[in-house]
Amino acid sequence: MQHIPSQCPICSGEVTMGKTTFSLDLQTGVVIVRNVPALICEQCGEEWIEDSTAAHLEKITDKARSEKLQLEMVSMS
Repeated sequence: MQHIPSQCPICSGEVTMGKTTFSLDLQTGVVIVRNVPALICEQCGEEWIEDSTAAHLEKITDKARSEKLQLEMVSMS
């Protein structure tokens, strides 16, 4: 199980669950995933994505790369 910080290691602000947008330029195309669950610092805005979510994003990215998509836009919600 991944450790979820309650305090931001960068600014000591409070960290809460929220949603973010993940984007990646593959050089041959762009992947955009909206509504990605993430831990977000309420003070500085730093974001962390949990390991299981990162694995899901990697599958989406691999699919876009293998299908040579110029734009892949999905939502996780």
